[in-house]
Amino acid sequence: MKGNLPGLVYLERYCNEGTRSYSRHAAYTEAWDTYRPENFKPCFELPCFILPAAELNTYFANPSEPLLDLYCLRDGFRFCVHPQVLKTDAGDDYVRHLLVYGRSHAPLRVSPSSSTRTLFVRDQTPHHALKVHFPYRISRYGRKMRDEVIEQAINVSHELEANIEKFDDRFAFLREVIGISFKNRTPQLPRGEHWGYLVRDMRPFPLTDLNVSLVPGFALYGKDIGERQSAPLLPLLIGQRDPLDYVLEQIMLPILRHWVSAFLHLGYMLEPHGQNVLLEINDNNDIKRIVHRDLSVGIDMRRRRFLNLAEKHINDYNRMETGHFASIAYDKFMGAHFFEEIVSLCHRTYGVSADSFRRPCRDEFLRLFPEHQNYFPSSVQYFSEEYDQFGKPGFHDTQHPPVWRPEF
Repeated sequence: MKGNLPGLVYLERYCNEGTRSYSRHAAYTEAWDTYRPENFKPCFELPCFILPAAELNTYFANPSEPLLDLYCLRDGFRFCVHPQVLKTDAGDDYVRHLLVYGRSHAPLRVSPSSSTRTLFVRDQTPHHALKVHFPYRISRYGRKMRDEVIEQAINVSHELEANIEKFDDRFAFLREVIGISFKNRTPQLPRGEHWGYLVRDMRPFPLTDLNVSLVPGFALYGKDIGERQSAPLLPLLIGQRDPLDYVLEQIMLPILRHWVSAFLHLGYMLEPHGQNVLLEINDNNDIKRIVHRDLSVGIDMRRRRFLNLAEKHINDYNRMETGHFASIAYDKFMGAHFFEEIVSLCHRTYGVSADSFRRPCRDEFLRLFPEHQNYFPSSVQYFSEEYDQFGKPGFHDTQHPPVWRPEF
């Protein structure tokens, strides 16, 4: 089947139909049609400028020389801006600053990913993507790329890479290797609103010579609107094998172990929903590694203090002092938004019960994380419909018991 498997860009853009049903906000977007992933325009031009170093903050986490050469130029730095921003946010102070101090540079050809604001760069090596400032609402909130978010993603990438030996050999991630943002022009504001972009190396780390295809998690059960695949990918990958064993051993348990490892060793709360997980699939349709992406993770400061890591390598963004977000990331993003979609497909296709998947995951979670009660709430949490002054939702107690971790 692998020979007929569409490439990552196709899967990202066209095998997501029917998967944005986990909340009433999930399918909402303010992106213009021409920049949405589901349109059939192969790519668009991303405007670029050259800005002098004195105007910018720059962050690095072991980028390759070709990427450095592409974004760190002799007379400044390449600064990439989504075209919708230039066309609609002319009043933004930083857009005005860019047009005064920046010099127009050759655009990059890009294709949108499933997240819309993350763009695959075409015709450049190594394969990489840009996560750009997109202050328009997608799902619940606008997708700004503020400086502290950029810096933190670089911090997390660097720390994950330095601690890679703490994870099993099924773990991989996409590194955020370069971050570029404006310097803050309004320090009197309660938080920095200066923005920029990230460069993401699309080669899963640790680097290997494996002959694999990358498949986004949602493509396992999403409908293909381009109809190159007539059935969901997951049954095609399973083939004649036992579906319960395949899903547990090659998908669910590895992801669960990675979540627990990241939390226990670094206080990081990965968000392994169907968009943030990529699967490395070989010629036998075995999933060799789980590749995690998007490193704007929640950080449990209680766990980092316990590990004597509290202030190391991180800024103030996404620091957590309660277990609300741990539940959102684990119970909702991973459990409800990803695993339950797989469970539903397996029940429809093979008649396997939901608890056949949930019970082994609960048992493994307890084995790996016996002290989980110190960090998790007893019930499942989710985002509330109340937003703070920056448009960020609060937390809401659903009062539902967890099903992917033990009750207490």
